Amino acid sequence: TPKMVCLKVKQAPYAWLFTQVYGTGSLDPVRDIDGTYHRIAMAIASYEASPESDQFTSKYDYYVAGLVNLTEQEMRGLELFNGKGMCAECHPSTPGPYAPKALFTDYTYDNLGIPKNPLNPFYEISEEWNPDGESWVDLGLGFTTGRDVDMGKFKVPTLRNVDKRPYPGFVKAYGHNGYFKSLKEIVHFYNTRDVEPWPPPEYPYNINRDELGNLGLTSEEEDAIVAFLRTLTDGYTITASKD
Repeated sequence: TPKMVCLKVKQAPYAWLFTQVYGTGSLDPVRDIDGTYHRIAMAIASYEASPESDQFTSKYDYYVAGLVNLTEQEMRGLELFNGKGMCAECHPSTPGPYAPKALFTDYTYDNLGIPKNPLNPFYEISEEWNPDGESWVDLGLGFTTGRDVDMGKFKVPTLRNVDKRPYPGFVKAYGHNGYFKSLKEIVHFYNTRDVEPWPPPEYPYNINRDELGNLGLTSEEEDAIVAFLRTLTDGYTITASKD
């Protein structure tokens, strides 16, 4: 909730920076929740628009610029990403209207039919914040709009830095609720959702049936897509020869 977000920022060790930028009283989740929440959003937006966030220094960016070559597997993954895998339907690999380079999102919302994550820590918080306990369902966009057509839908995220992690071996979580623990696993779900015995979706309505579920990819093709996704991580170092 906005109140929880504001309280967490107020208790954070960097709270003094917030006051330094926005002034005394700008971080007051008791008297001004809406204003504080808005200023937090503006601070995040400013960071996301900064060069630190939008580096565009991935291997894919250098490939597009003609500075490096992708491996055979990565090239195959790119072809599948744009074709048989249908990934580019929601994560376009070409520049759009909002940036000079591909952002790998079309800014839409979808319910992918992702299963409920039994390890979601939200199920275990106090009844004050989650009166439904383990029966709680994340309604996504629908929780905000209240429209039936939006229930269970989540914003299509960028795939840039989708494999970036703070240190080798760090386990990332994918999907709106963190159900998947590897790129291979979530790609396999996209490929086989409707043909393998996956657990039922967290929210069973408004599911995208057009662009995933039965793609007919082989395991090797899934691996190729994963290899391509890993080229989207910023901080790639160009060597003397194209690689």
